[in-house]
Amino acid sequence: MTTKHPTNLNLHLSHYASFNGMEIQPESLPMVSEYLQALQVTLERAISDYPRVLAFRVDPVIPTAISDRMTLRDHQVLIRKFITSFKAIIKHEREIKRRSGWVPNTRVRYVWCREVGSNGKPHYHLFLMLNRDAYHLPGRIGSPNENLFNRVSRAWYSALGVAWSHQEPWIHVPQNPVYWIDRDDAESFQRAFYRASYLCKADTKHYGLGVRAFGTSRS
Repeated sequence: MTTKHPTNLNLHLSHYASFNGMEIQPESLPMVSEYLQALQVTLERAISDYPRVLAFRVDPVIPTAISDRMTLRDHQVLIRKFITSFKAIIKHEREIKRRSGWVPNTRVRYVWCREVGSNGKPHYHLFLMLNRDAYHLPGRIGSPNENLFNRVSRAWYSALGVAWSHQEPWIHVPQNPVYWIDRDDAESFQRAFYRASYLCKADTKHYGLGVRAFGTSRS
C-alpha cells in the first residue's frame, strides 16, 4: 500500500517490505518512496563508476552544548558544510598520495537524513560511498592513525566550526557499518540497500522551516 505523506504532500509512504524487488527494513515501515528511489539511484551511480565500492554507515553526533546554541540557519547549512569539508579532505589526501605515483581516485557519494528525537533535538545519519580501490576499509574510530572515520570526524568538526580532537570523534559507528558492493554481485548491492533503507523511514522526520530531512549526492 502506498499513501501520501500526511505532513508533506510531495512525498509518498510505502508500507511494503520491499522496493523494486529489494528487501527493506520492515521494522522501519512506512518508508518514503521518493527517498528509497534516490538511495537506489545513488548506489547505482557508485557501482557504475567503480566495479568495487566501499559503503559505510556513520552517525555524526552534536554535543549538547553545541546543539543548544545552534540556530535554524546552522541546521540548514550543516550537512552542506560537512560534505564540502569531507570532499576537500579526501581530495587533499589523494593528491598527497599521488605525489608518490599513480593512485586510484574516488568520488564521494552519500545519502543522509535528519531526524528529530523525542527530546526535540535533531540528529543525523550518513551512508557514504567511495571507490574501494581507493579505500578498502574505514578504519577504527578514535584511532590515532589516519583513516576514513577520522576524516569523517574532522569534517564534522569543521561543519560545526570547532577545532578537531581525535580523542572525542563526535561520531557514532553502529554495528556492522561496512558494506562491500561489487558490480557483478547483485546480493552485495541488495545488502547495502537494505541497511541504508533505514535512512528512508518516515518516522521522526520533520518538515517545514526550510530544513531538509533527506538528501543524496546529485551526480
